[in-house]
Amino acid sequence: MTQIKSSPAQSELPFTLPPRPPITRIRQVDPMSLRAHKPARLQPMAGFEDGYADIVDFIVRITEEIWVDRAVGRIYETYDHACTIYSPYGVVRSVQEVVASTVMTLNGFPDGELHHVNVAWDGDEEQGFYTSHLGYSRSTNLGASSWGPPTGKRIGVHFVADCVTRGNFVHTEWLVRDNGAAVRQLGLDAHEVARRIAQNKPASQLVHSSPTPLLGQAPRPALQAADNGVESWARVMFDQLWNQRRLDRLGQYFSTDSICHAGGGRVAAGLRNQQALMLLILGAVPDAVMQVDKVTWSDETDGVIVAVRWRLEGSSQPGALFGDCPANKPVLLNGMSHLRLNGARVVEHWMIFDEIGALAGIYRA
Repeated sequence: MTQIKSSPAQSELPFTLPPRPPITRIRQVDPMSLRAHKPARLQPMAGFEDGYADIVDFIVRITEEIWVDRAVGRIYETYDHACTIYSPYGVVRSVQEVVASTVMTLNGFPDGELHHVNVAWDGDEEQGFYTSHLGYSRSTNLGASSWGPPTGKRIGVHFVADCVTRGNFVHTEWLVRDNGAAVRQLGLDAHEVARRIAQNKPASQLVHSSPTPLLGQAPRPALQAADNGVESWARVMFDQLWNQRRLDRLGQYFSTDSICHAGGGRVAAGLRNQQALMLLILGAVPDAVMQVDKVTWSDETDGVIVAVRWRLEGSSQPGALFGDCPANKPVLLNGMSHLRLNGARVVEHWMIFDEIGALAGIYRA
């Protein structure tokens, strides 16, 4: 199997990437070519249908088939019958629930269009492939949805779906959608929506027991890199910025003209504005602890992109990200970050989280 050769940009990275097969890239690529049937495999994929070149090709095209072509029944052919889907609203445990949710969403937003921003990945055909799919959708609220009656308004939102796929079937998925941006664009009140969601408790719900910012009576020590790999780099960076609260070190990891596309439809350009965005989040959960759950990556057309699945946990305080919310309630903010590097620093950051789901959890507590 052919291995990727280090490009000049890769040689300047702050971490070392392991060699792996070169597969489909989606950034700066004609979208129509991404939909085409592929005659040959670019990586081993035992058990997968013919016509898919690699795991990125598989994820992009089944998403197109289901959400653009409206081939909803493809879910039965590409999701395990007992699949588990984790989201801020609870846990789904069957393919039929996935089909039902998809039908309801398409009914509410029937004219949707889809843009694929990045697919990071790791794994293989034996253990299964892990993918982190960052996308952007535009649609018009023409039918009843989980938010209420149709508004006729058009919205655009980012989403990230992290999936584990083996032998043609997704069996586990973590889904985060920027519902804060969706609710505001629909003209709805975020707190009213969250309170309504909180009244309907899910049958199965995520439960975490996060560490506190202290170790006994002393602050927890800074995380040390275990090696020079991409996962250590990401974990140390998230610990430095979020747990150690060293926002002054943002410039060690991000370029001065970097930009962040964040939850709630927020955009922060430059280091000072990104620090302000982080303070907005931390101000809502001042005792927060950041937990990194998964790191993966892609070697894309315009640079290496590192994908991080994370959760921020602590106690709520009004006046910042969550506005006038109840105080001292447990908070679980699930998020996904895709960080595009140019050489040694991040130049673009997609930090996607669902503040409506977190708010619903606050009101439910």
